[in-house]
Amino acid sequence: MPSPYLTSPAAFGSAVRAARRRAGLTQSDLARRAGVGRRFVVDVESGHPRAELGKALALLEVLDVYLAPAQLTPIAPRLEDVDLDAVLAHCLVGS
Repeated sequence: MPSPYLTSPAAFGSAVRAARRRAGLTQSDLARRAGVGRRFVVDVESGHPRAELGKALALLEVLDVYLAPAQLTPIAPRLEDVDLDAVLAHCLVGS
């Protein structure tokens, strides 16, 4: 099962491509509206790892897709917030 998180340039590119298609835009349409070159859209959608963040965010804005701070929260607790004694006790009970 694929991750629901955008954890790589390829995953980000796939999400941009899907949103662009849902919006009924061509790569050229999206590029023009975002003020970037079509080549940049091609690079983002193909998962190019060096895409400029500002330009990538401009693509999302055209697509009415926004990254909210709530989406940028850690998916796991910080290590210092983990009760290691409880984790170990749980593991020992299961053995």
